[in-house]
Amino acid sequence: MGKKKLSEITDPQARTLRVICQIIDEKGLPPTVKELSEVLCISHASAHEQIAQLVRKGYLKKEARKARSIVVIRRPE
Repeated sequence: MGKKKLSEITDPQARTLRVICQIIDEKGLPPTVKELSEVLCISHASAHEQIAQLVRKGYLKKEARKARSIVVIRRPE
């Protein structure tokens, strides 16, 4: 068994991406890291890491030190 491709995301990352898309679709604004952590019932640090991994894999874009700066580049398939 080989390693997963870099662009493939884990189940928790896919869930995070789906929730981000859902919040954007419902509210018209992306969630803050705090809001995301509350919705996913995970720590702030875990939510931040999920976002960082999705940015690295090309699913999200985020501006540093700015709340609500998450931009979805690729939606889950």
